[in-house]
Amino acid sequence: MTVGTAGHVDHGKSTLVEALTSIFPDRLAEERERGLTIDLGFAWFTLPGGREVSVIDVPGHERFVSNMLAGVGGIDAVLLVIAADEGVMPQTREHLDIIDLLEIDAGVVALTKADLVDDEWAELVEEDVREALEGRTLADAPIVHVSAQSRTGLDELVETLDDVLAQRPPRLDRGGARIPIDRVFTMPGFGTVITGTLSGGTLHVGDQPRLYPGARSVRVRGLQSHQTTIGAAPPGRRVAVNLGGTSPSQTRRGDVLAVEDAVFETRRIDARLRMLPAAARALKPGEDVSLHIGAASRVARLRLLERDPIPPGGSGWVQWRLDAPIAARRGDRYVIRRLSPAATIGGGDVVRALARHAPRGDTAILDALERAAAGDAATLVRDALADRLVTLAELARRTELDSETTAQTVTDLTAGGEARTLRSYVGSVQVIENLTSELLSALRTHHESDPGATGLRTSDLARTMDAPADAVGELAAEAAARGAVRLDGPRVALAGHRAELTEAEQRAADRLLAQLDQGGSTPPSLALALTAAGGTPRLASALAQDGRLVLLAADIALSSRTYEAWLGAVRELFESAPSVTVREVRDALGTSRKYALALLEYLDSRAITRRVGDARLWLGEDSERD
Repeated sequence: MTVGTAGHVDHGKSTLVEALTSIFPDRLAEERERGLTIDLGFAWFTLPGGREVSVIDVPGHERFVSNMLAGVGGIDAVLLVIAADEGVMPQTREHLDIIDLLEIDAGVVALTKADLVDDEWAELVEEDVREALEGRTLADAPIVHVSAQSRTGLDELVETLDDVLAQRPPRLDRGGARIPIDRVFTMPGFGTVITGTLSGGTLHVGDQPRLYPGARSVRVRGLQSHQTTIGAAPPGRRVAVNLGGTSPSQTRRGDVLAVEDAVFETRRIDARLRMLPAAARALKPGEDVSLHIGAASRVARLRLLERDPIPPGGSGWVQWRLDAPIAARRGDRYVIRRLSPAATIGGGDVVRALARHAPRGDTAILDALERAAAGDAATLVRDALADRLVTLAELARRTELDSETTAQTVTDLTAGGEARTLRSYVGSVQVIENLTSELLSALRTHHESDPGATGLRTSDLARTMDAPADAVGELAAEAAARGAVRLDGPRVALAGHRAELTEAEQRAADRLLAQLDQGGSTPPSLALALTAAGGTPRLASALAQDGRLVLLAADIALSSRTYEAWLGAVRELFESAPSVTVREVRDALGTSRKYALALLEYLDSRAITRRVGDARLWLGEDSERD
């Protein structure tokens, strides 16, 4: 697990970490010269129970709070350091505010420099600390008096920390590995190395995750944890990752290494905002703040989604517009700080990482955000399916659920009669019923406006309905099965519709059918017959709808008389044999393989025959099956 320090500058955080781990966390020359932690420091040790613990040492100086925020986003517990000779100080309170906003509710308070005060003073300071913790996430945190110099209390501190971490739930492996990057550097002979705390899922050497923002594909060349080379890292572990396919100039703190769809790249997020009681005033619409998520920091502009501004100590729904893309997902915690004078003023959690522009005070949007905040997968999927058909991939993006959860939720809603799939699309039952009504209405309008026209192409119907063409094709097939519409190749018409032919078209129809019949066992192509008859493709469709023409294939057609004769010949073949081949049909009809195959494939499509290997079985016509 990972523990992060917190506390006022010069209260002994780094010294305590060195006493616990034998590793001095300040790695910069300037830090060692000034005796001041400027950036994140790292160390590790093993607790008595055998658990390995990573320690992130954060700066306590107010000028480096942004560095502090980069280190505490993924910790399991906090080690709050307060010097016994000074007690609670301004940065102690700001760090406590940040811990509250990030909802870190596990930790231990170390009262350092205990050797510099007497027992009475130590008791007064402990009372002051308890008062400062009242009503906060660390209200019940144990307090241990320690001295790094004399090493008193260190054993008790380690045991207490072990007890606290033993009560933390294990990090679940959900398959969506991601690392908010808090350090980037180059190792001679290895190349680019990034560090951070892994969450979501296991990362393996050889994996090809992406760097966000930008979704740049990289390769995991090597993994280390606590300077030990490993082949795989489970979630919760602090790791160093040697990356191929990028350089330090292309990678920076705040980027996220993640498998595809584990995070979403965005510049607009919907979020719940809680203002700290100590904030000086409510934020104004359009005001800019510094927003921190994971190890990233962005300038964000406020858009209120509720009517009234959010006062100090209050909470409400907001939308943040970021000055540059960020990688985030639903559920991420964030903190905001005023740009000038710099101060932590609030924070909350992301409810929609892929937010869309929303009007202020829209009750429907606010209600949807409340439901999304509840985090129930079924509710999220229901909302996403309420107004349109979507693919499973798009549904996962709209709900910001992982693909496995999305698929299972769709299965559950389908079993419960709330959702349906159409080819590669998913929709609520109500949306699909509405689309079916739209389909019938569009056909009705088409027939009324042009009685002589045949049906509409599926692609034209899809454009009219503003729906995916393959989903509309599925709806049309279902409507045809119910007898509501008739399918004529790529065209769809209402079942009772018959194209009205003019006298000229009727004469052309007679010539067309005659042309086809004159061809005998090898009729001419439909295109040639139409040209000779002076007809059009619309005429052929009208005749097919009227049952006078049978379209075996795109350019092979028979008059209904010839089709019935050919069908009768095939039926006679099956009377003397359980199965027939294309060759046997060809010989019986006295035609070529091209026409015999076209006829059998047409009969297959009508479920009159069924292909098994190179032969066909007779299933029977509708009247026979009935």
